[in-house]
Amino acid sequence: MPIVKIPVIQKFGIISTKYHNELQKKLLEKTEEHVKNKCKRKPLEVTEEFIKQFNAAEEVVDQERMLVMARKILHRCKRQTGFNLKGSGHCGNLQHAWTELVLMLQCTGKIQEEALNILILSIDQAELNPNHIAVLFFIAESVLYRICCDTAQKPYLLTSEVKLAKLGFLTFLRLYIFYLLGHLQYFEEEKSRLSTYIKALPVCETTYQLYPNVLSSIHIMLKVGEIICDLDSPQETNNLVQEQPNLKEKLHLDSRTAETDTFLWHALRIWQHTQNNITNLHDVSKHLFLVKEHLHQENGLDLLLALFILGDAAKKNIFCLRAFVEIGSDFLSTISQFQGQPSTLSTSSSWPLEIVYVYAVVLADICLHGTTSEIQKHAFIGFQSENTWNLEITEACLNGLLHFNPPNKPDSKKLKWIIHYCTVYNLVIICHELQWDDSRDGLRNAIFTALDTWKNGQNDSRVLDAEKVAEAEVNGPMNPFISTNSTNDKNAVPEILAFFQHVGYRFASALSQHFLPPVVPYVPSPRKPFQRQMPRKVPDTREQSVKKKTSQLSLRQELLSKGSSLTPPLPFFTRTSMELKTVVEDQWAKELDIRFKEEEEEMKKEEQEKVRIEEEKFQEIMRKREQKLKKTSKPYELP
Repeated sequence: MPIVKIPVIQKFGIISTKYHNELQKKLLEKTEEHVKNKCKRKPLEVTEEFIKQFNAAEEVVDQERMLVMARKILHRCKRQTGFNLKGSGHCGNLQHAWTELVLMLQCTGKIQEEALNILILSIDQAELNPNHIAVLFFIAESVLYRICCDTAQKPYLLTSEVKLAKLGFLTFLRLYIFYLLGHLQYFEEEKSRLSTYIKALPVCETTYQLYPNVLSSIHIMLKVGEIICDLDSPQETNNLVQEQPNLKEKLHLDSRTAETDTFLWHALRIWQHTQNNITNLHDVSKHLFLVKEHLHQENGLDLLLALFILGDAAKKNIFCLRAFVEIGSDFLSTISQFQGQPSTLSTSSSWPLEIVYVYAVVLADICLHGTTSEIQKHAFIGFQSENTWNLEITEACLNGLLHFNPPNKPDSKKLKWIIHYCTVYNLVIICHELQWDDSRDGLRNAIFTALDTWKNGQNDSRVLDAEKVAEAEVNGPMNPFISTNSTNDKNAVPEILAFFQHVGYRFASALSQHFLPPVVPYVPSPRKPFQRQMPRKVPDTREQSVKKKTSQLSLRQELLSKGSSLTPPLPFFTRTSMELKTVVEDQWAKELDIRFKEEEEEMKKEEQEKVRIEEEKFQEIMRKREQKLKKTSKPYELP
């Protein structure tokens, strides 16, 4: 009987049970400790502990280590936001990236500025997606908390406050778009939390009275917050109930309901025609000037949206830019006539300050991002001088706003310095951004000359502060996460944080898809074949003499002279097309013959191949038979 040996494996050697259990316990504790240490090591996670460590770092080594970790987080957020794709295409986890960027705003120093820059540009570029509403409410709450509890308490203005105001401006306008589209009805909890900060926001208005760019952003945030959170007074609520709930019908094609928001509706139509290259743009823009009285309606939010939408159309079409400038001139002339009335520019319920600010920003964006040099030039100098750099015009262009001088009326100085402040602020930023582009030195020199000439005769210190604020914003720390090109490249152009380059396109596309019918593409009708007329020749005596000598006439002359009943010869193009058709038919018949012959040859080859395969098969069978039976006779032959 065979002996079967079973191998015995003892991992720990021959030890007692007591030591065996102790050794297993030590290994288990070591494994658990390793797992805990591995879980703790999450250097790229934004937590309260990380922010406290970043702000509390005092030694140079700790500061550098935390700064490296923070910049890695910002690089990851930039990648998740689809920064290089300009907001189009798949942008990764956009909500998570925005949340982390808002948390990084609690860090001090350069990281706070860099996080603000990335967040502003990302919100400007991103498409309007209803999935972003919850994150937008979170950003809005964070911005209002920082303004009410932190920045507004400081005695001087910081660049972070200006950027916070821009961030809140963009965020609240997006929430207002979603409010118009009817997507905020299921966010009651977020509205209730936001209403707490909205009620505290009016206290901060007095802090920014000397800075109209920040003050207008706060007014817009306050008005949007009151609308979406239902915090208006009874009279204003009744007005909004009559205006806002039926916006779909008011923006519809039916003229019976298009009464209050007709201006916004026509702005959307102009933008749609510009995007689709429709030819009747001139006819559509005529209706825009027939409803200019809607520029002075009580609810200016629709007018602000219309300015952004028209500005995006004006960047591509110079005719739209002319209409945009004429609308601005009409608005400025109207508000100049109403100077001296109480509470014209002081309260948030009136809109001249906000409209002037948005108009100047949009006009500066056109001057900087217009698709052609003509559009950029006329956004600065207007249309009164077509071919020269005329710097003494009073049109509602950037140079006209710089020299705006309303009639001498009570409270006219307030309007004058606000318009000058917004214009100087934007022109200084344009000059800074144009220094990266050598091809537009003429525009930059003209703007610099106009600013220098204007400052020589200016004594208002409040307006001169606009230049200081703009220079402090553009000359801040260079953001390595925003610059798309290397610093060694002389032609490197950094991303621009001063203007909202994509917001007009995003708002217009969302509203037009929801409120306007789809555009039928223009298909030109087929044209008739052009028959070229031969030029008449002057009769020549030589030709007449030659004709007299020649006795033989052409076939055409013989037919015409004899008055034959035959049909007249066909036109040249008809005869040419008929001949071409005959040639094509002949060629096609030859091609068919060639293909038919090729198919016949292929069929013959296939039959020959089939016969050859059968013969080889038969020979193989016979060979195997001979090997097996050792006979050379055929199956039907006797041996």
